[in-house]
Amino acid sequence: MVTVLHLFFQNADMELYINGTGIISAQGNNGDNDFLTSAPSYNTDQLLAIEPDYKDAIPPMQLRRMSKVIRMGIGASRICMKQAGAEKTDALSVGTALGCLSDTEQFLTKLIAQEEQMLTPTSFIQSTHNTVAGQIALLSGCHGHNLTYVHRGHSFEHAVINAQLYLDEHPNETVLAGGIDELTETTKNLLQAGNVYRKVNATPRDITRSNSLGTIGGEGASFFLLSGEPDTKSHLRIKDVAIFTTTDKKVALNKLNLFIEKLRIPIQEIDLVMLGINGDERNRAFYEALQGKIFSKTSQGTFKHLCGEYPTASAFGLGLISHIVTGNTIPDFVLLNHQPQKLKHILLINNHIHYYSYWHLMVYNA
Repeated sequence: MVTVLHLFFQNADMELYINGTGIISAQGNNGDNDFLTSAPSYNTDQLLAIEPDYKDAIPPMQLRRMSKVIRMGIGASRICMKQAGAEKTDALSVGTALGCLSDTEQFLTKLIAQEEQMLTPTSFIQSTHNTVAGQIALLSGCHGHNLTYVHRGHSFEHAVINAQLYLDEHPNETVLAGGIDELTETTKNLLQAGNVYRKVNATPRDITRSNSLGTIGGEGASFFLLSGEPDTKSHLRIKDVAIFTTTDKKVALNKLNLFIEKLRIPIQEIDLVMLGINGDERNRAFYEALQGKIFSKTSQGTFKHLCGEYPTASAFGLGLISHIVTGNTIPDFVLLNHQPQKLKHILLINNHIHYYSYWHLMVYNA
């Protein structure tokens, strides 16, 4: 098999503290008290985000002109800021692989149907990838650093790395970082044709077991208020992020072993590993090696049966870990084996097709 290895970036000893988290997903949002209180139950070929009531977050006149991805981004950012007890942030760093797909499709469809005549500008204006970050900045009054990263399966990871670089130079400020992508019918059909998504319905059990070609489509928005110094709301520290691309599962395992070696802690001290298992049999060998060999004695969890597969799903995985840490409990339907005895060192291991990311997280107790 030909290996495509473009990048292996590891940022050791990061100083990023999560002070607030906002999630909008197929399981609802973490602003609700019943978020992740019951096991998921479905038999479908897609997991679409359940949107909250936006009336307190977005003015009604603006809300009716916003597409779903913009609403989700603003809603998740507001939940995040509320959880952190902050009114505004100093900078924005957003990752999205596909951007405002719905608006893009609407504009192109009308462009053809109306033969390039009498086109309304709204869909065009809101079709750019940085629209979400721009709308968040306008509504929150953030006039500072604002970047959107469009790097496919590493979009969110690059947004977090950018936040680290910014906070290195502005240690007393905060950055609102997020990952967001939406699923449209057109995109789902195209990815089903390419065998990225499966063409038949799936259940949560199908996703946690690699038993078929392809996975289930998903979407969502997850935002985090990050600081370079611990705050009274700090509960989780991002210590390290490694990213790379490969089509060879052996390379992915070798990179994981290298990542673990550089943690400078025994593997026995890893309390929880959160895995991006998505039900695609092409990833079976990789995750079976993790479950049965490398982390056989470690508590294991998984998250894509909750949110589905999409390029920035790692943001949901990080958001889930943040939710677990703040609530000090792990739902049974997240675990693949036993409950951890404690939570201090956590690994998040994810891949979207051939885009891999490894995260080392540490629970922070002020």
